[in-house]
Amino acid sequence: MTRDSYASIPVPHRLDALLLDEVTQVTADTLEARLVVRPGTAFSDEFGNLPAWAGPEIMAQAISALSGHRSLARSGKPAAIGLLLGVRAYASPRGDFHCGDVLRVSVTQSSEEGGWAVFDCTICGSAGEQLAAGTLTVLQPPDDSFLDAECARVD
Repeated sequence: MTRDSYASIPVPHRLDALLLDEVTQVTADTLEARLVVRPGTAFSDEFGNLPAWAGPEIMAQAISALSGHRSLARSGKPAAIGLLLGVRAYASPRGDFHCGDVLRVSVTQSSEEGGWAVFDCTICGSAGEQLAAGTLTVLQPPDDSFLDAECARVD
């Protein structure tokens, strides 16, 4: 995938911070994306592997893509900022995802209230085997005006 192709993934990440290669399926409450583990990302080791602890970042980027798709469909605008609040029960039987592995990440929103949302997430290999799973809690404020208020308090 070329860097120009990354522009179609509705997340704010770019260049070496972006792990997802493409969104393969999206519904109102779910998103599936694909990525190939490759060297040169912000998380890759010297051999191009991704440590398993990068799994929650992969999952969070898929949640961000779902939020971006929803926002574009609703208003034609990118999603407001989202914040990862917590990761529960993350587990991976592997120490890393190997360079060249094709991974599928799936996120499903299981609850939402007042901007807080919980997502059940999995990462599977190309043969469908589950390589990681966890539950992520996120907050998406209606806009990013709270950042201006926080910065004003620091002054």
